[in-house]
Amino acid sequence: FFMATHIVALGLDLGMSEFVAGNLLALMGLTGLVGVLLTGVLTERKGPWLPTTLCFILRIVLFAAVLASRETVVVVVAGLAFGFTFWMTAPLTVVFVRERFGTAVLGTGAGCVTMVHHAAGGLGALVAAHLYDSMGNYHYAFVLALALSVAALGCIYRLRRL
Repeated sequence: FFMATHIVALGLDLGMSEFVAGNLLALMGLTGLVGVLLTGVLTERKGPWLPTTLCFILRIVLFAAVLASRETVVVVVAGLAFGFTFWMTAPLTVVFVRERFGTAVLGTGAGCVTMVHHAAGGLGALVAAHLYDSMGNYHYAFVLALALSVAALGCIYRLRRL
């Protein structure tokens, strides 16, 4: 939840107006709606592996782009791209649980995965706040987000091979 929690503050730090930074958060929600709907269609046709892989590849690219340039246009595009991926992973975890463990434990498995997903998301927002308070910028929060996205992509690859 780092991006969703901190995008407005990041935008303000980079000189965006309150109007642009606030609306960026709102537009992230709109792109998230588009992303989750397209993910549903793609998952029905190709399974959960492809959209999850594309999600983390897109996140790797956008986090790297923000690390390379803090220009307003880069942050806006990265924010919208992240919004597109924001709602993708939670529904896909249910599909992964069903594929790995069947429907007999779907409620328990999906509940556990959702709990961990949200706890980790909240921790991500908290860690980003701590890094910002310690360093005075979001650089290391983006480094961490990039590293975690690479790790997630590796996990998806590993799950695919199981």
